[in-house]
Amino acid sequence: MKPRKYHFNNSTLTIIFGNIIDSKAEVLVSSDNTEITMGGGVSQCILTHGGPSIQADAQKKLPAQIGDVVVSSAGDLKCAKFIFHCLTLERHGHKECGTDLEYDPEAMHNYILRHSVDKCFRLLQALEINSIAFPCIGAGAANIPLKKVAEVMADAISSNLNKTNKSYEIELYLYDRYQTLSEIDYIDMFENFAIKSAMAQYKSELAESQYKTEPVKEIPVDIEIPKREEMNHHVFISYSRQNKEQVTKIKDLLLANGIRCWIDTDGIFSGDNFKELIVDAINVAKAVLFVSSAESNKSRYVIREISYASKNSKTIVPVRLDDAPYAKSISLDIPDIDQIEWHTDQEEAKKRLINSLTYILNLR
Repeated sequence: MKPRKYHFNNSTLTIIFGNIIDSKAEVLVSSDNTEITMGGGVSQCILTHGGPSIQADAQKKLPAQIGDVVVSSAGDLKCAKFIFHCLTLERHGHKECGTDLEYDPEAMHNYILRHSVDKCFRLLQALEINSIAFPCIGAGAANIPLKKVAEVMADAISSNLNKTNKSYEIELYLYDRYQTLSEIDYIDMFENFAIKSAMAQYKSELAESQYKTEPVKEIPVDIEIPKREEMNHHVFISYSRQNKEQVTKIKDLLLANGIRCWIDTDGIFSGDNFKELIVDAINVAKAVLFVSSAESNKSRYVIREISYASKNSKTIVPVRLDDAPYAKSISLDIPDIDQIEWHTDQEEAKKRLINSLTYILNLR
């Protein structure tokens, strides 16, 4: 049976008929019990090929509950860097997850699958990994019906991919150990991912259409568009013009400390070649300063700038003018631990900002 590929933003998901051990992804996902015995199915196959060090490393992270994901080394496996052990079954059959879900099998299955997939994606972000291979989580010893696995995994995976513009390569392996199933038996899997992919494509096209039809300013005839070869800035500033006054102070601070920045303060470059200019300006910059505010997180221009910067591996430094949450479209592209709280202690924020950029740009 041939692989089937689906698209979500800049990411792809490929359904593959075969053994997950053949994947070249950086992460292999395994279903296991809460003692990580690796005694059957996918987990046993990974143990056989990767060696006992995988299990030994994983068991160091116990105890853990159903729905958790335990990370271990990949042992002797050639391509994989990590194994994500999704805990779908309690060792002795008693399901514990710290909730009352054990009394409702369907709710329990929903919890296990969604929580496991969501945790895997959070781990991918934390470990800065772009490729992962899933099995049908819980479809073995945990006895989660394949139809339920297809429904929840499709929803959870697509939901995570639709929240980011990063490029992920996702694989989902369908393995029929006893050669008793045919392609038609996996129809729920195909249909669920096809629907989710089509919806993602529709939303993307709709957003693009709205973006293109937004009115833009004409470029005054006396304004000369800068060429890329003429650009020599260190930092690209992405912001909402509604925050112009505060952003101007940040720009002046950078310039006073020898940090050259590119900023379209007055919107004079909004025209037909605006996109090309922005792309050039981000490409030249070593870092992108994301000035986060309630206004900038609603701006599709800002969202696209941060997405492009992330896709091209630019270091993004978030400076928060208020406590507004990040837009969902870029929340996975922004490292929370590195954000600078301009709105709480401006003097401390100034020091952190200059020190961070000085380090990133190697200006010392």
